[in-house]
Amino acid sequence: MKTSKLSLLLIIAFTLGWMCQYISLPLIDLHMIPEPVVFNGAGNMISEDVFDDDSPGSTFVSTSRYPVRSCETNNTYVDFSSVLTAEQHVRVNNCVSTYKQDFEDGLVKARANQELRWSIHSYLNNNSFMIEAGGHKGLDVSEFNSRYHPGTYIVLEPVTQFYNVLKDKFKSSPNVVIYKFGVDVTDGVFYVNEDNNDGANIFAKKHSGKETLTAAKIVKVSRFFEKLYIMKRDVDLITLNCEGCEFAILDLLLSTDYVHHFRNIQFQPHNLPSLCYPIKRFCWYQELLQLTHQQKFQFKFVWESWSRK
Repeated sequence: MKTSKLSLLLIIAFTLGWMCQYISLPLIDLHMIPEPVVFNGAGNMISEDVFDDDSPGSTFVSTSRYPVRSCETNNTYVDFSSVLTAEQHVRVNNCVSTYKQDFEDGLVKARANQELRWSIHSYLNNNSFMIEAGGHKGLDVSEFNSRYHPGTYIVLEPVTQFYNVLKDKFKSSPNVVIYKFGVDVTDGVFYVNEDNNDGANIFAKKHSGKETLTAAKIVKVSRFFEKLYIMKRDVDLITLNCEGCEFAILDLLLSTDYVHHFRNIQFQPHNLPSLCYPIKRFCWYQELLQLTHQQKFQFKFVWESWSRK
C-alpha cells in the first residue's frame, strides 16, 4: 500500500513538472512592483513624458473582461449587454426610452443644485488623492481645492488656452498637478478650434473649413492609470467632465478591477454624435455601478455621483 501511494505521488510530480515545461504562466513577483509614486509640494511628481511610455504597465491590467466593439463612427465601446439579466435589460430599455424627459428634468435640477457636486464630498482632506478630467477654466478645481485642500489633485486639460489658465491660477497650489492631455481608449490627437474651444471634445479628429485648428494630445486611459499605480492605491474621488472621455474611463473601470480602487466616482455624461450609443451605455452604467457603489445624487443624464459600498 505504501509503495502504491509513493508511485502515485511520483506520477503526479512528473506530470506537473511536464506541464510546467509547456504551459507558459507569467510569474509575478509582487516585491518587484514599484511602490506608488508620492506627490507632494516639494515637486516629487510624475513627469508628463512618463505617460508617453508604452512599456508594460505596473498594474497588469491591459484588457477588459467583456467584448470591445466598434460602431458606425469607428469608435469603440465595451459591450456590457451580455452580462445583464432580463430584469436589468427591462430597466435599461426604460432608461433609454425616457431619456428626453429625464435629461430636461436633470438640467433643471442641476442648475438649481450646482453646489451639491462639491459639498457632498466633505470626506476629502489633505491626505486625499483626487483626479479630475476636464479642468477647463478651473471652476471645480477652485471649489474642491479651497474647500478640502486634497493632498494630491491631478487635473487633465488638453486645450492649450485652458491649460495655461489653470497653470496660472494654481501656480501657488503645489498639490494641484496639471497635465496637458486628455484620455481615451487609445493614444492620439484631436483638433481644437482656437476661436471657439469651450466645447472642445476628443472626437474632433480632422481639420475642416477655414477654422484655425490646433492638435491636442490624447493618452490611452489604461496607461494613464498604470503610470499612477492605481492598483496599489485608492483614488478618493475621480470627477469627469471631459466632453466624452468619461465613457472611455467608465468602460475601463467597469470592465476591470479598477472600479474597486475608486472610492467615489462623479461624472457628467455627454450625448455626442461621434460616441457609440451614449444613452444606452449610460443606462448600462446605472446597472453596473450599483454592484460596487451606491448613488449619492443624480441629475439624470447631467451630473451624478457614486460612493463605494
